[in-house]
Amino acid sequence: MRPDILTMQAFGPYAGRETIDFNSFGERTMFVISGKTGAGKTTIFDGISFAIYGKASGEDRSGQDLRSQFAEDDLLTEVSLQFILRGKTYLVTRSPQQERKKKAGEGTTTVGAKAELYEILPEGKKLLGANVREVEEKLKYSLDLMRTNSGKS
Repeated sequence: MRPDILTMQAFGPYAGRETIDFNSFGERTMFVISGKTGAGKTTIFDGISFAIYGKASGEDRSGQDLRSQFAEDDLLTEVSLQFILRGKTYLVTRSPQQERKKKAGEGTTTVGAKAELYEILPEGKKLLGANVREVEEKLKYSLDLMRTNSGKS
């Protein structure tokens, strides 16, 4: 699997929407993610892991814990990853269960976890999974992306 484009919104230290275009590295098969302590390197791995598996890259962080503390109350946490696997391009988008500001009145309401999986085709996107269960099944069995060794590589 090769990551193509990672977009994180209200995720980890990122209050807004951040996009990493891995295509900017060209045809390189290896690259380094480096930076100072606290710069957000682990968040990039958490974003990729959350998009594919619905879990952070580390055992001590759940999807709900990955919401940015700096995000506006009405901005929902969402991660999308476009990736290439066996010559095909896919897009997976996930949102954890989270609280959001009520549209009317005061207080918050719980928004359930969401997930969608598409195959990107020349004529457009083909929906492969429309909810968390369908996406997990498709990624795990059909695409054979199984989490092994506790997410460590």
